[in-house]
Amino acid sequence: MYTFIMILHIIICLILIISILVFQTSKGSALSMFGGGGENLFSAPSATGFIKKFTAWTALAFAVTSIMLTVLAPQTRFKSVVQENPLPIQTQQAQQQADTKTPVPQPSK
Repeated sequence: MYTFIMILHIIICLILIISILVFQTSKGSALSMFGGGGENLFSAPSATGFIKKFTAWTALAFAVTSIMLTVLAPQTRFKSVVQENPLPIQTQQAQQQADTKTPVPQPSK
């Protein structure tokens, strides 16, 4: 489930990037990069409204998948690299602390 949502999230990210960078209606849009004419492609009010709605729905899908990934992350029980591979200094300190906590047996009289 987590992997599926992660793949969906990445696809939505790419679609969102494309919809913002390529289909923006300003004069500096990426569609006018190769020879101009990009500002006329989506100059009709209905096309501009569609791109705005498409971008808004894609942004909403991005937010929903982000929240779902945040909620599902603790359930996957990811471990930190530090937890999997502790430094030798940390293991030595842990052993020293364990040694000092164990009671020293007293000689019986």
